[in-house]
Amino acid sequence: MNLKKKLLASTATIAVGAMATIGGTFAYFSDDVSAQSKFTNGKLDLQPEAPYLEHFTLDKFKPGDKLVAMVDNQEPAMVLNNQGNLPMNVFMKADVTDHKGSKDHIWVNKLFYGDTNLLAKYPAMDANNDSHVTLAELSSFFKGNTTLNGKSITGVGKYIGYLDAPGGAAGTNPIQAVKYELEFKDNGQDQNNLQEDETNIGFTFTGLQYEGKTLDSSTIDNGSEGGGGNFQRTDNINDREETKNDK
Repeated sequence: MNLKKKLLASTATIAVGAMATIGGTFAYFSDDVSAQSKFTNGKLDLQPEAPYLEHFTLDKFKPGDKLVAMVDNQEPAMVLNNQGNLPMNVFMKADVTDHKGSKDHIWVNKLFYGDTNLLAKYPAMDANNDSHVTLAELSSFFKGNTTLNGKSITGVGKYIGYLDAPGGAAGTNPIQAVKYELEFKDNGQDQNNLQEDETNIGFTFTGLQYEGKTLDSSTIDNGSEGGGGNFQRTDNINDREETKNDK
């Protein structure tokens, strides 16, 4: 290689090296934006927990006696309280046991959830179709399953009503009572075989969320006519559509 070609090759090598050096320290214009969004899950909190939910232990019960619990938050009416921030559908399950058959002789004369007459809502509770409901029939009826978001939920009993989330608009009611009247029915016959029988009544209440809903431009808003900003819910969390449970 002659001297001229060697000088040209050296110059090219130097140029490439210089370009590599410049590339390593190259300064450029840029800009970026970011957004941080979050979900905060709601909470279901059905109160009160045992042993504070009203209950009773009555002895010396005899034919003709009545237990009346028809006043909210008094007597042994069972008062349910939603202390979460989501509304809930309320289901009731009843388990009644005895030793000698008293559950067939104790009548459920009245049964309400708030203002809803459950005996009228569920006429099938009178399984014997004899115009009265016994504790035995109550126990048999208040068993069952339901569905939520297309999934089966077993063992919750029957739907009795709902509880609003607290802190809503006027008319919101996060508290309801289960009220009842029970009578040891005197059938006019010898009932001596029931003496010293013990009847145990277990109520279980389950609160389930409402069906999932779609949040879009009709239920979220950024507080302005233009775009951008923080989008928040604008719907009433307690709004409910008639469901299969309400019918």
